[in-house]
Amino acid sequence: MVYENRLEKLITIAEEENVSSILVSQPPNVFYFTGYRGAGMLLYSRNTGFVLLTPPLEYLNAMHSLEETGLLDKIEVIAYQPYGLPEDLLLAPSQKVLQKSLVDAIVHLIGEGSKTGTDLNSLALFQDLSKKLQLTSVTDRIVRLRMVKEQWELERIETAISIAEEALRAAIENLDYGVSEQEIAGIIEYTFRALGADDHSFPPIVAFGENTVYPHAMPSRRRRLEPGMPVLIDLGAIYKGYCSDMTRTLVLDEGPEGFREAAEAVLESVEEAIDTVAPGIKAGEVDARAREVLRKHGLAYYFNHSLGHGVGIEIHEPPRISFGSDVVLEPGMVITIEPGVYIPGKYGVRIEEMILVTKKGAKKLTQYPSRLWL
Repeated sequence: MVYENRLEKLITIAEEENVSSILVSQPPNVFYFTGYRGAGMLLYSRNTGFVLLTPPLEYLNAMHSLEETGLLDKIEVIAYQPYGLPEDLLLAPSQKVLQKSLVDAIVHLIGEGSKTGTDLNSLALFQDLSKKLQLTSVTDRIVRLRMVKEQWELERIETAISIAEEALRAAIENLDYGVSEQEIAGIIEYTFRALGADDHSFPPIVAFGENTVYPHAMPSRRRRLEPGMPVLIDLGAIYKGYCSDMTRTLVLDEGPEGFREAAEAVLESVEEAIDTVAPGIKAGEVDARAREVLRKHGLAYYFNHSLGHGVGIEIHEPPRISFGSDVVLEPGMVITIEPGVYIPGKYGVRIEEMILVTKKGAKKLTQYPSRLWL
């Protein structure tokens, strides 16, 4: 019933936006409404109902996916084929194929001239379709649906977090002088798969020494851990289509001068920001509180990115927890809190927690210890 309810919400969007059809094109949004992960677009028309339009190679995958989610009687799967193949070359006896380009297939199914709501983010495709359809954006409507998680989505996110925390534990256990950043990243990737993750949310960031200054540092096979080097590890797993994201910074010894003071300041910034999270609070207020703490310690200048972001089907999705954001937090939102301090030529410190906004305030979903420099 989960996906059937979401399809009903899509129909409601069409009615409220006064459009006769909807074209859902972005893969995360198609997954949100159908549970299908693969190339394809979801079409809704008042006249023909729902269609999942896929390339021929994805037809069987789409059929199997809709069977698993119980939507085969709700959504018709049709393949579009812009290039020629023998007419009898079908992947299944009942396969429906349109010998058309993607644009022509969409117009054929929706009806030329139709007023169509869409989440298109491809300018080229938008321009081509605009010649034959009256397009209007419904992206914000879909985004608002996705920002508030259902209980079963939260359970998948929490499993993705537990996998990431076990991978972090394995990575830290294998830290020793002489090991390379890339070796630690490899341990993380292996642990993800061994524990049942679909994939990583993003390639793990493993940084030693001055490489920690770069928020998106690339692990190197040549950079090896030496005494006095801080270690920054940022990782996230995907479980059944849902992501996790967390960061820890640590040292195996005393670390560089000033590191521990900076790490304590970042941790204080995290904790104060989490305490600010509550329904009705603007995202910009949470960001401002974190910066206020770092400013007190003389470190705000070195915090050069937004405080956090939403996490769900995508590793970065709304709401953005950033300076001046007017987005109001609601129960069911899952966000990160991740202030960082990056001092050129010295070191970087980042601590990242995943937070669920509840009716009472913030619930910290990540449980791995945050203070790792004692």
